[in-house]
Amino acid sequence: VIGEPLPGSGTGKGGNLRVNATESIEVIGIGIGAANTSDLGTFTFGTGDAGDTIVSTQRLTLANGGTLLIDLREPTAGTRLFGETSRNSQALQRLTEGIQVPQLVPVPPEHVLTKAFYLLQDFPGRYEGGTLWVENPDEADNDGVASVVVGSNDWAGAWAIDDLGRPRAAVVPGGERQREMAYRFGVNLVMYALTGNYKADQVHVPYILERLGQ
Repeated sequence: VIGEPLPGSGTGKGGNLRVNATESIEVIGIGIGAANTSDLGTFTFGTGDAGDTIVSTQRLTLANGGTLLIDLREPTAGTRLFGETSRNSQALQRLTEGIQVPQLVPVPPEHVLTKAFYLLQDFPGRYEGGTLWVENPDEADNDGVASVVVGSNDWAGAWAIDDLGRPRAAVVPGGERQREMAYRFGVNLVMYALTGNYKADQVHVPYILERLGQ
């Protein structure tokens, strides 16, 4: 699912990813003694569709803190997730039909995502202002890490660079400062997925307050 295309990108459809497993598939965060994470997905920076991710299995499991990030990549987002009428919100509803999605809530002000590494008050990407949704912290397993995170600010679009290392798309309306904040959100997201609620421990409060100048 894509939002606004990146400049200079093509119009063709991305390739499909098809996975057939007779019994089960696990998308694993970090296992004991494991060095790598696992992921499944397709992507596009153009005006064509990203391609379909088709998983055929009897059981699909997010294990050991595995996290599914869904980015609707659209400049506007409403206050409801599964009741919106935008193209990408409707696509999200189709993609999750028949899947047991945990209760999602807007990121609370004190959520670990706001302080996993950088101190953040919002989570801009190529766009800003979209709501970031996470699994209800009171109900999340796996050390408090949400198994599903949904947003619409097009973070990958803000992170993307060409072969010369130049940004592939402008970020609006905040320019390069906004791009820096998008990078910081990406760092926080990875730290959150890997360390869970580590930064929620009260032992970190004095250091966080010091960084806030309080």
